Amino acid sequence: MYLEYLNDREWHKHCNPPCGDWGHVPRKAPDAMEQTAYWTRDASGKFSLPPGWDDWPVIAISWNDATDYCKWLTQRVGGTEWTFALPEEDEWEKAARGPDGRGYPWGDDFDSSFCAMVDSRPGEQETRNPEPFGLFPLDESAYGVRDLAGGVQEWTATKSGSGGQWRLMKGGAWGGGAAFCRVGFRDAYDPWLVLVNDGFRVCARRTPR
Repeated sequence: MYLEYLNDREWHKHCNPPCGDWGHVPRKAPDAMEQTAYWTRDASGKFSLPPGWDDWPVIAISWNDATDYCKWLTQRVGGTEWTFALPEEDEWEKAARGPDGRGYPWGDDFDSSFCAMVDSRPGEQETRNPEPFGLFPLDESAYGVRDLAGGVQEWTATKSGSGGQWRLMKGGAWGGGAAFCRVGFRDAYDPWLVLVNDGFRVCARRTPR
């Protein structure tokens, strides 16, 4: 779906601020240019996934990118029934804690083998990459939401900082330590920042009638 979004060039013509030909592509640095992009683009301007990325979460995008994608998704498939957005911090935590307020999606005790984080597979720390969704079946909340303690850190809609200049992130990541895996852990970054460990999760809300 994110690839479809990137290839909807008519949508990107109206970006505010203008995003250019490489705008919103997963990349190594905040500047969206061919030299920084992980994904490729052919002579016709169409993006494609590099080998190995097909089953990974979308990573290395900014809060601004994720928010624009949600707007596109609402217009593309939401119709009159659904609005798509990044979850607020409390929504994300509720999905992870379940009805009994767990410290981790599976319970209150941490085990590095339960989720995709830096110590999940000892000896592989230097070669780890993002992994396909759902490889760690124990990383599942009481509501059936997967990969909240590990996988990738996720942008939320919640603002932080004295002027609201930062955006909160939740969850652990394939390259992150145990502290990030706690449901209560929070991190905050500038909305334009891009990190390879970071991705997002979409919250679907019914449109009020």
